[in-house]
Amino acid sequence: MSETDTPEIRITAEPQFLPTNCKFRVDRSMYSGHLYTSDPAWAKEWSPLAAAIFSAVDGVRGIRIGRSEVMITMHEVPSDWREMARSSGSAIRGFLQGGGEAFKEGAAEALQNTDLVRHNAQTVIDDELNPGLASHGGWVEIQASDGADLYINMGGGCQGCSSAGETMQQGIEVAIRDKVPEVGNIFDSTDHNSGSNAYM
Repeated sequence: MSETDTPEIRITAEPQFLPTNCKFRVDRSMYSGHLYTSDPAWAKEWSPLAAAIFSAVDGVRGIRIGRSEVMITMHEVPSDWREMARSSGSAIRGFLQGGGEAFKEGAAEALQNTDLVRHNAQTVIDDELNPGLASHGGWVEIQASDGADLYINMGGGCQGCSSAGETMQQGIEVAIRDKVPEVGNIFDSTDHNSGSNAYM
């Protein structure tokens, strides 16, 4: 296939409820799980895609790369998300057009410090929490982190559910702390008022 025949890479930007966050959805698979880094030096060694974003966009605090999405957290709320989105989208598209892998083999094992804490908490979410919540049409994700503190977003049937507070405190938080005691504070960063089961 010639360069001109390469299918267009479609990327959409979605600003999040946390104003420092923007999620970029990509029309193809990039990675089988989730990995987050706040360390440009680690990214340069282990994640060519994250390194490309850190290099192209000023003020990035952290990057989470999943199967077909990239969540970018900024140190400060951008004055114009459109400019940030264009720079980020261009970096993601340019990397994918080059055909590289998002992560090198062994990247997860090389995580350190609070990025490792967040990764271990994400593993609990992926392996234990989301499979159970899916039976109720819900899911949770780590929207952002500040050191060892986590900001959790609830989606689907969990967003706006009258039992969301109980689920967060007695289910999600307990499960994460049981397996990852190094976690600091856990905050609910969900926009419950916009959920399909919004609080009355």
